[in-house]
Amino acid sequence: MGKILLISQSENDTWFVNGISIGIRQPQIVVGTKIKELLKTKEISEENFIKEFEGNYRESLKRVLEDKEIPKEKLFNKIADYFKLDKEYFYDKNLKNVIVNDSRMVVAEYETEARTLEVKKQLDELITECYRNNRPIIIKMPKE
Repeated sequence: MGKILLISQSENDTWFVNGISIGIRQPQIVVGTKIKELLKTKEISEENFIKEFEGNYRESLKRVLEDKEIPKEKLFNKIADYFKLDKEYFYDKNLKNVIVNDSRMVVAEYETEARTLEVKKQLDELITECYRNNRPIIIKMPKE
């Protein structure tokens, strides 16, 4: 049995574990979400945005806006050109924003990698303090 009693952020899972760490999650499709953020900032409707593209891109673009697919190269280039941005802007880059147990199960997820590191440091201080004082180590993962 592990030495840490760990309650997940969702409170659906409780484990005895030997350790926790910052994990790397799989990238998510966020192109549509990023486009919608840009459209909102520029006060452009999705319909008007879609109309800017040739007819054969419209159905694909609708799926992209729903984050159901990543645009093919040609369409992706047209989207980037439309916003005058590098395609890198549209990728999910915040991959180290989860905390996992020693079985690599995600026990918490945070908005940014910086916030995840901050929470991990706080938990390390708690673990160290409990261990130093010979107290049980009980962690209830902080929610956002």
